[in-house]
Amino acid sequence: MSLNRRKPKPEIKVPKAAKPKRTYDVFNWLNRFLPLDKIFGEKAPGKEERVPVKYFYYVAWVVALLVCYEWIGYKSEQYVRNSIKLKKEVDDLRAEYTSIHADYMKSGKQSVVIEKVKSIGLEENLTPPKKIIVRSDD
Repeated sequence: MSLNRRKPKPEIKVPKAAKPKRTYDVFNWLNRFLPLDKIFGEKAPGKEERVPVKYFYYVAWVVALLVCYEWIGYKSEQYVRNSIKLKKEVDDLRAEYTSIHADYMKSGKQSVVIEKVKSIGLEENLTPPKKIIVRSDD
């Protein structure tokens, strides 16, 4: 066998393409409906940005945090208002319980029971009870 005397072709390495610049999809979508490029877009001659679009995601993140902060504040105020309302209701129920309990305890007195029983026809025995003593003869 003979040796292959041809030289292998050197492989040409193609440099990787640079990453495309990040596209801001949200703003491109909004640009269909609103003319955002007039406000935030590039100027034609130098293609400079009037307001840097790359910071909008950070601004959106801060706005989202502020909305969450306000929502949490609103919910905490709602909880406080609800607890004050429930505290008033508990105080009213406690006062009602106290008055009903006092009426119940009052209705168990002998003088009140006697007045209720008179309508049936029962009377109070005015003679004291007698003690019976049984003596056993052992």
